Amino acid sequence: MEATDHLKASLSAAIALANTFGSDPRQGRPATAPDAEAVRAALRLTTNRVPEIDVADYAAGAPILYDALRRLPDVDGAVDLVNGLLRETKAAPQLVRRDGAPWHLHFGSPDEAAGWLAELATAVAMLLGSDEVDRLRRCEAARCEDVFLDSTRNRTQRFCSTACQNRTKVAAHRARVS
Repeated sequence: MEATDHLKASLSAAIALANTFGSDPRQGRPATAPDAEAVRAALRLTTNRVPEIDVADYAAGAPILYDALRRLPDVDGAVDLVNGLLRETKAAPQLVRRDGAPWHLHFGSPDEAAGWLAELATAVAMLLGSDEVDRLRRCEAARCEDVFLDSTRNRTQRFCSTACQNRTKVAAHRARVS
């Protein structure tokens, strides 16, 4: 998938939002209930102009993104969920430019939750339709259900974070020592 920086950022935001609403446990700890700051942090991965956040506006769409991403490598099942979300949000492409930045595609109003969900679902749809879909992975650490995009050159990333990687290595070391 030849991706623009905007598409990569939208995909990162989609994964972060999906994990916020769907993953439990996260990085070895029980997940906390999604709040406005968690949604804001996910959206900040793709924009500097984060709208007012009402968590309830994201509560239906974000878990669908998570379910779709967790279905992989079942691409057909993931596509069914993402297509449903695209229909529900009425994703309609339009070019947008702000503050002298280059033109880029948005798939709904960036001032509404449905617009953001349309944008993020579109980024996931573009990944699902590409030959890079196998870069989306589940964290292999115990007590973590996050999904992540493997950005390594040799496609060998196994963990969503260094915290999960370190926790796994420490557990393996302790098991060998005892």
